[in-house]
Amino acid sequence: MDYGFRTTIKHPGIYEGVGLHSGETTRLSFYPADCGDGIVFFRQGQGKDSREAVRASLDNVIDTSLAVTLGGEHGFQLQTVEHLLYALFVLGITDIAIEVEGGKEVPIADGSAGPFIRALQQLEFHQYAEKVKPLVVTRPLSVTDGERYLVAMPSNEFQVSYYIDYPHPMLKNQAVQLKYDGEMFVETIGFARTFGFMKDVEYLRSRGLAQGGSIDNAVIYMPDGTTMNDFRFERESVFHKILDLIGDLALVGRPIQGHILGARGGHALDVAFGKKLLQAFG
Repeated sequence: MDYGFRTTIKHPGIYEGVGLHSGETTRLSFYPADCGDGIVFFRQGQGKDSREAVRASLDNVIDTSLAVTLGGEHGFQLQTVEHLLYALFVLGITDIAIEVEGGKEVPIADGSAGPFIRALQQLEFHQYAEKVKPLVVTRPLSVTDGERYLVAMPSNEFQVSYYIDYPHPMLKNQAVQLKYDGEMFVETIGFARTFGFMKDVEYLRSRGLAQGGSIDNAVIYMPDGTTMNDFRFERESVFHKILDLIGDLALVGRPIQGHILGARGGHALDVAFGKKLLQAFG
């Protein structure tokens, strides 16, 4: 399987929106980066010509409780990076500088990676001469947490199998297996929205969180066995779990050549899995 060349954007661009948990407005400005720079978030510091930066890597993950939060020097933190990282991954963008202004959370947009995908597609891409080197899974590897698990198996291409089973009649016993297909992962999985249960939304709001959440950016499952809003497509919620997994694993910094099998995962498990993959095969 050809993983292509290191890639950046040709033109600067902007995306602005509110954060899911903070409700604060954040402005993201995208800039081209040199080959090998990776994905770097930055904001202007207090002093003249100073800036605070954090690279998108597993080493810089400081919290996974509600989303993935990155932390750098000088106290710079950025929460909920996974949907944007998914967009960069499926578009093949390996090197980009992203300025953060306003809030400390990547905008939730519509709850999917779709708006980031569309914004980045407008900027055109530039390929460098350096090939992307995948992380190759050569033997089985797993992480588990009770009934939740992630497993990597050797494969000559990237595949994902995922299973969910939650206490809601519309989220029982769902499974999907996918070979990586650019169009499918960009146009379908990329637009699968985050989901939650009404009781959890009420609890989060009681703690001052989920301030930017609404039916415009999440599928809300109700206690009576229904949803507050309609699905975009069948199996949207299991597809979103795959979106989150791939967005989190983008912090590995390299595409993975292997078959990833997951069940009921979450950000903490994804990050632990990514670290174990790097340790074993990096």
